[in-house]
Amino acid sequence: MFKILVADSLPADILNKYDRTEGVSVVNKSGISKEDLIAELADYDGLVVRSRTKVKADVLAAAKNLKVIGRAGAGVDNIDTDEATKRGIIVMNTPGGNTIAAAEHTLAMMLAGLRNIAPANASMRQKKWDRKSFIGHEIYQKTVGVVGLGKIGREVAKRLNAFGANVLGYDPILTSEHAARLGIKLVDLEELYRRSDIITLHVPKMKETLNMINKETLAQCKDGVIIVNCARGGIVHEGDLTEALDSGKVALAALDVWSNEPPEDFSLACHPKVLATPHLGASTEEAQVKVADQILAQMIEYFTKNVARNAVNFVSVDAEIQDMIAPFFELARRLGMVFNQIKNGRLREISVRYYGRTLEVPVEPITSYLLMGALKSATENPDIELVNPVNALTIARERGISIEIAKKDTPLTVHTNAIACDFITDSETVHLAGSVVGQNIYHLIEFGPFKLSAELGGQMLFIENDNVPGIIGKVGTLLGEVNINIAHLSSGRDGDPKEALNVFNVAGNLQSDLQSRLESVSGINRVLLAVVDSAR
Repeated sequence: MFKILVADSLPADILNKYDRTEGVSVVNKSGISKEDLIAELADYDGLVVRSRTKVKADVLAAAKNLKVIGRAGAGVDNIDTDEATKRGIIVMNTPGGNTIAAAEHTLAMMLAGLRNIAPANASMRQKKWDRKSFIGHEIYQKTVGVVGLGKIGREVAKRLNAFGANVLGYDPILTSEHAARLGIKLVDLEELYRRSDIITLHVPKMKETLNMINKETLAQCKDGVIIVNCARGGIVHEGDLTEALDSGKVALAALDVWSNEPPEDFSLACHPKVLATPHLGASTEEAQVKVADQILAQMIEYFTKNVARNAVNFVSVDAEIQDMIAPFFELARRLGMVFNQIKNGRLREISVRYYGRTLEVPVEPITSYLLMGALKSATENPDIELVNPVNALTIARERGISIEIAKKDTPLTVHTNAIACDFITDSETVHLAGSVVGQNIYHLIEFGPFKLSAELGGQMLFIENDNVPGIIGKVGTLLGEVNINIAHLSSGRDGDPKEALNVFNVAGNLQSDLQSRLESVSGINRVLLAVVDSAR
């Protein structure tokens, strides 16, 4: 008998439906306190939460038998997924279950704010007939910037197009062609801030997006901009927003989410230029039924069939091949990371070819790790949708990235256990190939037209140069001057005797001007830097 504890409110009909499932007991303890949850959780195999219950390390420490945490909703920022992963607990969510509800609430907040619905209603309740005080604005022909073009962001953009708005979008993964098909002009964040009359946020809460709307970013916006946040609290710096509202920089803020819920200080919610709701984005009867039904069905499917749908920290692979496939997960991730840091333009297409022992295993999970490395944004450009091995393929395809996967019987040069990739962006093609050469040893064996055998890890300097004597000595001298040690060097050649590639694995502080200093050396044509961390 599998026991599932429901810690937050779910519809009674759904609870009853799954409690009648053979071999499963669904125990409704909606509203349970943290202390009681810690005391009781050891008896359960599954835990269902919404946004109220926080599942952090201290709660997980008490979960001796817990196998699955199900989030009835999309966001998992209330769950310590890293700690859950360490403990072998699967975390799954219900992406898409509340998409329409959240998109509609965003438009409702936007319209209500523009047309002064709340203050006009309050005036009428005081038996006043005051039309002049509540003259509003139209969405029609306004420029609306949508930050984050995941499922909800795309649905919001679709509805904005129906209103005749000019829709700008920012997303680090979505291709410009796919955006155009959705009626969205893809721009960078700075241009979106600068041009938008209204900015609506649809990003997850994470380290990279915390306080992304702040004093500095608001200064880039138009005077009188409107900010809408129905995504997650903490994305907007509430103190900076209050100052911008007071100064008139921001004409209106429509906020459904808050840094603390409920807020410890309601002064922002009560600001005369703020339209506030208590995190109602997913609060429709339809959405609540949908996500409750979906999460319990997913959990039971895992218990009975070992299928983990919509897991955010788990790729389902048969235990018998786990040891064989795991090194290729890491090789693929590292190749993706190198591409991510040296690319020019947006990824449009990827072609992946597998050789050697990879022929014996399913390669789609490996491709997921490759895409995870390739799509994850650097910290200065926030991940618009959390990319992990489970959802990377789906996110790439949703963003219009074409993916071709092939297995090859013939070996790639002398390396048998290899992955070769062609990353095609809107401005270039990047060819990389790597090989597993030993336990926890990964080598880059092809870079563009060059054949080599460079350690694929740590701090890597890629130097394309004229094939003349003295280049390596010049590079070594310059690196020594800035206290950088060379740990490994691999040289590559292609069919052109005039060109060479040298890859340096180095240790030390890679100073911001290092690339330009190296490029100033006579005979060096191009310098690229990448930092490849080990799996965490």
